[in-house]
Formats: sequence, C-alpha cells, structure tokens
Amino acid sequence: MTFSFSAATKPRRVLAIALFITLFITLLLHSFLCLPMRVMAQTPPVQGTMWRLSNKGLSDTNTIVREFTISNKVLFCAVFGAGVYRSTDNGASWKASNKGLKNFDIWSLYTVKNQLYAATTKGLFVSNNNAQTWLKTSANADIHAVIMLEKTTIVGSLDSIMLSTDNQKTWKTTFRDNKNWFVKSLVANGSTIFAGTSGGILRSNDGGASWQAVNNGFRYPTDIWAMVVSNGVLFAATSDGVYQSTNNGDLWQATANRENTRSLVVVNGILYAGAIGAVLRSQDNGATWGISHEGLPNMNIWGLEVVGKMLFAGTSQGIYTGEEALLFGAPSKVSSSGERIIAEPLLRATSVNTVNGDLSHEEPLTKIRIEEFISEKIHSLLNYVFFDENASYVPLRYRQFPTAQSAKDFQPERLTNRETLEVYYDVLNIIGYRMQQYTRATLTIVGCNAQNGFETQAPDLSLRRAQGVQQYLANVWKIPSSRLYVEFRDLPEKPSKQNDTFGDQENRRVELYSSWDILRPVQYTDTVREANPAIIRFRAHILDTVNVLRWRLSVEQGGRSLRKWAGGGNSLPSVIDWHVSKRQSLAPTDTLPVQCQLEVQYKYQSKPALSRLLSFPVERMSIDKKRSTKLADVGKNKYNLILFDIGSDRVSGVNDRIVSSIRTANVFSSAATVRVLGYSDMVGADDANQILSQRRAESVAQTLGLTAQSVRTLVVKGRGEEPPLLYDNDHPEGRFYCRAVIIELDTPMKE
Repeated sequence: MTFSFSAATKPRRVLAIALFITLFITLLLHSFLCLPMRVMAQTPPVQGTMWRLSNKGLSDTNTIVREFTISNKVLFCAVFGAGVYRSTDNGASWKASNKGLKNFDIWSLYTVKNQLYAATTKGLFVSNNNAQTWLKTSANADIHAVIMLEKTTIVGSLDSIMLSTDNQKTWKTTFRDNKNWFVKSLVANGSTIFAGTSGGILRSNDGGASWQAVNNGFRYPTDIWAMVVSNGVLFAATSDGVYQSTNNGDLWQATANRENTRSLVVVNGILYAGAIGAVLRSQDNGATWGISHEGLPNMNIWGLEVVGKMLFAGTSQGIYTGEEALLFGAPSKVSSSGERIIAEPLLRATSVNTVNGDLSHEEPLTKIRIEEFISEKIHSLLNYVFFDENASYVPLRYRQFPTAQSAKDFQPERLTNRETLEVYYDVLNIIGYRMQQYTRATLTIVGCNAQNGFETQAPDLSLRRAQGVQQYLANVWKIPSSRLYVEFRDLPEKPSKQNDTFGDQENRRVELYSSWDILRPVQYTDTVREANPAIIRFRAHILDTVNVLRWRLSVEQGGRSLRKWAGGGNSLPSVIDWHVSKRQSLAPTDTLPVQCQLEVQYKYQSKPALSRLLSFPVERMSIDKKRSTKLADVGKNKYNLILFDIGSDRVSGVNDRIVSSIRTANVFSSAATVRVLGYSDMVGADDANQILSQRRAESVAQTLGLTAQSVRTLVVKGRGEEPPLLYDNDHPEGRFYCRAVIIELDTPMKE
C-alpha cells in the first residue's frame, strides 16, 4: 500500500508522525513500569533458529541422505543412489568421493580407526584413505549395516548376518531368516553385539557366532531403525518411539519420546532422535525431550550428526543444518538464591456454538449440557489395511487379539459408543467374526506396495503383507486357509497418486474382497450423547516460552481422562478446540464437574507449574429422564457412506447398496430433519474440494429422492476440508474416510 502527500500536507504529516512516536514510547514505558517486578522477564525470540537446507554440491537428482559419519575430522554423508559425499567446511559445501565405489545405493557408513566402510545394496566397500579411493570387499550381499569388534567384521544384510575374521576375505553366515526380516543397525555394548532388524532385536554374546531374540518389553514386534549406546544404556529407535534398556537388552522400556523415530546419535552424553519432520533431544537418558522442527520438511529424518555447535539432519530432500543451542535453546542457569519466580500459565475456556456444523459465535462457558438420544448407526467398512513404509506387519493402530481365546467374546454389534474410524480399526476382527458365521464365504487378500523408495528393493513385500493378514485370520479366527486366497501385485488396481507422500502411504496396503455378508457396514442401535456447547475452546498462554521443556492440557471428569493435548518446547497453540461429542467413548457421562488445567514443565524447575484449575458443572439429560418426565424426544440416526473414488461424486458399489437400503426402509418422514453433508480430505485445492464435496452431497440426496417438500427440513451441504476435518488425515485411512457423505436424520419420537 502506498500513500502520497501534497506539499501543503507535509507539515501535518511530520507532526502526526512525531505525535505517534511520542505516544508509542509513552505506552511502552508505561507497560514496562507496570509489570510486576518479581515476574521473570521474557527472553526475546532468537532470530535464525530455523533448520536450513545445506545441499551445496550434493546430487540434484537424488538427495536421500541416509547417514553421516566423521573420519579424521572430515564429515561424510551417504546419499542413497548418489554415493558418498564429504565436507571439509562444516557442511557448508559437499563434494563427491566415489572413486572406486561401484555401487551408489548406500544404506549406511561406518568409521573405525582410519577405515571408512560403506554398506551398499551390492556389497561392502572400504576406504583406507579417507574416501579418496574405495575398494570392494568380498561381501557381495545387500549390506545394510556394518560393525567392527576387535578383529571381527560383522555385517547385516537383507536376510542374514555374516562375519569375517580375516580382514573381509572370507565370510561365515551366523544367522539367516528370509521371512519378513533384514538388519537395519548394528551396535556393540562392550563385548555384546546387538542387531536391530525389521522383526525386532537380536543379541550375540559370543562375538557374532550365534544370535538370540531379545524383545521383552516392546509393545509389539517392531522395526528397529537405529540403535546407540550411551553410558552403558542401550537405545532403540522404533515406529513406536525410542526404547531403552539398562540391563543389556533383557528388558526394554519406552522413553518419553513416542514419536515414529528413524535415527539416533549420542554426542557428549546427549541423545538425539530423528522423527518425522522433527529432531528431539534428551539430556537425561530419555526421561524428558526437547523438540525442534521449524524449517524441517514433514518427512523421515534418516540420519543425524553433531559437529561442534552444528547439528545435521539427513532427509529425502537432502541435509538440513542448524546451530544446536539455537535449535533447542541452551540450558538455563538456575539461581541458587531462589529469586526466580515462575509466572503461572494462563488458561481460559469459552463455548463455541454451531449451526448445522458451522461455527457461529463464541461466548463465555458457564456449564456443559449432555443430552442422550437413541441412534441407529451405519458404519461403512473400508476394505483396505494400510502398512508402514517397507513393513509387512499390521500396524498397532489396528486392533488385534493375541489368541483365539481372547477373541471369543468379540461381536461387531458391541462396538458401541465409537465413531466410524474407531470401528474400522476392528476391520480384521469384524471380517474374522463374519467368516466364522458364514462358513461358505471366501476372502481374497491382495497385497500391494507403493513402488517407490525402499519398497522397490523388496520384491516380495506385497506377498508378505497379504500373508500377514492371512496368518492373523487363520491363527486367531481359525479360518481355514482354503477359504483365504492370497494374491499380490505392485501398485493397487486403483492406485493413489504415485511419487507423492500421501499417495505412497495409500498404496502401501492390503485389499480385502468378499461377499456383502462379510464386508457389509456395521449397523446397530446406540445411545448417542450430544454436548451443548458442541465445541469448547481453550485459550492458553505461557509467559516464559523460551525455557519450556514440555506442556500438557488435561480435561478430566471424576478422575477419568476425557481429553489430553501435549507438546514439547514452545509448541503450545494459542487456540485448542475440544469437540466434546466427537469421540463418544470420551464424552462426559456423569454429572460431576469437568475440570481443565494446563501444566508446564520449565527447564529450571523440578516441579511443573500449573494454571488455575477450571471447573464447569455438567447437566445430564438421560433418555430415562426424558421418558419419565414425558419430554419431547427425537431419534438421531447417522449413516456414513465412504469409498467415493478420488475426485468422484458417483454413488456406486457399496454406497449404492447402502443408499438403496436406506431408501427402501422409508426412514424419512415428513416431520424429519435431514442433513446430507459432503466431505473431502485435505489433499488438493480447497476450492476444488469444496465443489467436490457439494457434488457428493447433492448426488446422495438425489439418489435418496430427498426434496425440500418431502421432509420438514433438508440441508444438503458440502463442507470440503473445512476445519475441523472429519477425521485426522495423518494416516491414509483417515483421508479415505474423509471422502465421504454423512446422512444425519432427526425424527420426532412417538410416545
């Protein structure tokens, strides 16, 4: 915006500017002098604390940086598909060091004394002159990790562990397993060697001659992406967070870091972990963690290194660097005189009213009213199971019973007080239960992969994924293998966008095909609880944001946790919305007050600082109470329709059958209020998603034969990707379930 002044107005402009500056300085001094003298002043934010891309000299076509190492004060990195690069200027620039290196697909680097090893997909290479030249050893396998123990060289490959005692001339295989298994990391704790694999941890107490599994304490069989040792304590990076063992692997315990972690490094007793889009730091052996993510891309951190004051993170876009003390903040000095006064965190709550799902206005929160309704629900089943990258085990978020005995009381109709996505996570149990009921039904299980990145290196990955699902149904639900047909392919028949982060996640899946009896929606009568207000908005504020280790906002009722938000460092949002009824299993069920509190842990104080406790009375209107007092009541039915193809509004397949059954049931009376709401995921342009969701809602309404004249009130609306999203889009199933239309039907109940 520009302003112009005539000559006559210039003196007025100068006077106005002078008055404005005088007023600003006066207000600033007044604000400063009026501050309580004992409250600690805030430290101004440090400029330039973001991670920065540092790819000068790296390959432009392939910058998947897998690992770092330091040899003779030179920093090296492994770029998968482009070889080894070196930097002599602390990461400011990089130069290829690949002379004699016949394979550039490098998984890891390892330094011992004056030797530098490169583990590649086509063997192990060694350099004795700081990567000026490379020589190939006689190890010809797909090598992922290497370690030296005295005069023994141990390597982990795609299907085995091998060792050499004659300077890599000959090799002996000491462990082999070609089913769902390969080594990702090797580490030594004294004379004991540990191998982190795609199926857990192996330990050798005899120099690698024999191996035993040591996975006691992990929540489920898990990929071990990286391992390090710090002061005798073992740490393992998994998709379930960082685990530690203080007794040489006999027992593993989860640390406070539950991020999906791919890399670890220990420098000067400080532990660093590379997660998805973030690097975490622990100075107390994993008890507490700081987190830094500003400037990092939302992708895996494959490798980490610390050189002097600088921290290096390897990603699929290259190398990101930053000054360690600025990224995480230097440790605060605690005054021994006790003069530091902690400013109390601030927390307040308001109610946000909605009309047909749209936010209307915000006002002070005085109470929470919960009303119960009878509800007929239909939860459509997504016939896909999604997998983590390069993994063939079913992720933990899918509910799985350990034994057939533990599954004996399961019934789909008992999955009450759950939202559709929560019901979906029982998809394998629902299918197993129904396969037991319909003894002639068969199930086709089709394994797929993303055909991108590391998944192209595992040709049998799709098969192993399908076999994992088959084995669960056979072992737990006792379905004969003759009724479970296993097929496999690369990309799905209808793939999502390839070479795209979201698309690749969606293509890593197993598809399930069977009859309507097996894959039909889950339908039952439930009690639904609606809250007024529908949304409670928290506004939180921390005065000393620089010295925050972590924070947590908790909502409880009678000691029962209803909702919890938490984060590390200065990550507290200014606004947090609690959609009270979104998760029915966690909605208030009692008349006890709901209590809310913000807890902040500072670096310089052992005990957390607490905000004022907010307490709100709860008024509950149960179905029995409405009946006994003869209050007017309504039934609230909800039908979820999914499986719209990407970009499509056509009602077909399972959706067509569901819509037909609803129309045939003649549930829409002239006194009913009907809302047909279309949704989309977060992928794509906002305006295009809004139009698509509107078309989907109109298509369903038209197929149902709904008009403004046939019911009391009809709302047909596309909500697109308006916040909040229907379901969390972090996982592919959340995005699929957002490509949906939901039919909400309110019908007056007859006495």
